[in-house]
Amino acid sequence: MNKKGATSVWVIVVIVIIVLGWFLFSLSGGNTERVFDGEVYTVEVGSFDVSVPTSGELVAENQINIYNHLESGATIIELVEEGSYVTAGDVLLLLNDEAIKDNIRNSEISVASAQNSLQNAKSSLSISEKKRDSELAIKQLDIDLATLALQAWQEGEVVAKRQDLALAVQTADKNYQRLLKKYESSVALYEQKFLSKDELDQDEIALLNAEATLKKAKLDVVVYENYTHLQEQQKKESDLRQAKDEYDRATERLAAEIKSVNSNIDANKNNLESHQELLTKQQGQLKKCAVVAPTDGMVVYASSMGRRREESEPLAVGQGLYRNQLVMTIPDTSNMVARVKVNEALSGLITSGQRATVVCDALPEFVFEGTVLSVGVLAEGGGWRDPNRRDYTVEIKLLHLNGAPLKPSMRCSAKIFVEQITDVLFVPVHAIHRDGGDVWVWRKGNGGFSQHIVTIGSFSESYSEVVSGLVVGDVVLLREPSPSMVVGRLSNKEVVDE
Repeated sequence: MNKKGATSVWVIVVIVIIVLGWFLFSLSGGNTERVFDGEVYTVEVGSFDVSVPTSGELVAENQINIYNHLESGATIIELVEEGSYVTAGDVLLLLNDEAIKDNIRNSEISVASAQNSLQNAKSSLSISEKKRDSELAIKQLDIDLATLALQAWQEGEVVAKRQDLALAVQTADKNYQRLLKKYESSVALYEQKFLSKDELDQDEIALLNAEATLKKAKLDVVVYENYTHLQEQQKKESDLRQAKDEYDRATERLAAEIKSVNSNIDANKNNLESHQELLTKQQGQLKKCAVVAPTDGMVVYASSMGRRREESEPLAVGQGLYRNQLVMTIPDTSNMVARVKVNEALSGLITSGQRATVVCDALPEFVFEGTVLSVGVLAEGGGWRDPNRRDYTVEIKLLHLNGAPLKPSMRCSAKIFVEQITDVLFVPVHAIHRDGGDVWVWRKGNGGFSQHIVTIGSFSESYSEVVSGLVVGDVVLLREPSPSMVVGRLSNKEVVDE
């Protein structure tokens, strides 16, 4: 065959190949793109869980907080390493106690001094009480003597005096009557010249003396009753009254002295109690310089906890602590809780008791079953990064740890199962598409895929219930098809075949 004939044969072969390829392409609908098994899904009836994905970190359900209880001057001089496992009674940290020991020595001196002062005050009270008893006994004796003197005067001296005065009046009156009769007789005898003038004068003088004596005796009675008796009575009663008044004044004065001594005792007691309380308090502060573990567990520094732990100064020897500062915690790692955040829009789906699964970033090989313990009462803002975000804190109790080495603050992700949808048609959520108010899928048919309107119901992060639009056995595409695979599109909510 010549060269020209060979060329014509190759042209014919090429044309045949082109025509055959175009024919095969037409038979396949023009779709030469391959679809893998994992890119399509066959609609079926089944069940799936509706879950809420979330994330957060682990915390111990129970933990013991260790605080600094020194009031001042707390400086760390010894510190257990973070992450260490301790047993009850192990020393966690030691605080500088030199200043406290100095204060205790000063307080002991003050207590001893206050005890001596109190003892001296009690001795003064004893002396004052004896002095009071002695002085009041003397004053009571003065009252008794004045009373006896008054009684002796009333029942003895007054009676005797009145008797003496009465006797003197009677005697003077008798003598006067006798002398009066004698004088009268002497006058008669003188007139008869039996007596001399001198004898008569003597009798008259004797009568005058007797009369004067009688008058004087009567006058003595009047003076005594009206003056002397009253004077002596007032004097005796005054003596008794003054003795009683002196007793009362002594009683009040000595009572005031006793009260003053008792007040001094009370003041010394209060002073002693104050120093003893201070000493006891300082001794308690000394004990608090050695902080021991109250239970077994792992040590976690407070500086490694909280939202701003990156900015916190690490706990170290030489660091000063303020009063009631949280220093460290001993979490119970056998009972852990995942503390996660759930968006406000989804928080209403979550209730206590719902099942959950938790996976820690550091231990992805462990999938922990859990149950919801609680849902926060108030939402928390997203801060300056996302001020419009509102999240609720949800706590999930981890079950069956099986010895996993969990620690507080481990990052974790969780799924909270809020509902189980059973006996429904469902497809993966990747198959669902939206265009305005239309919800549709790419359904297989006619040698390719076409947009198909569906109605969906409940859904989870993985699956969506199909209420209408599909039947069992339909095949849907889980990705966006290439133009060559599209055989129908939506137009006015109808499928238009191309």
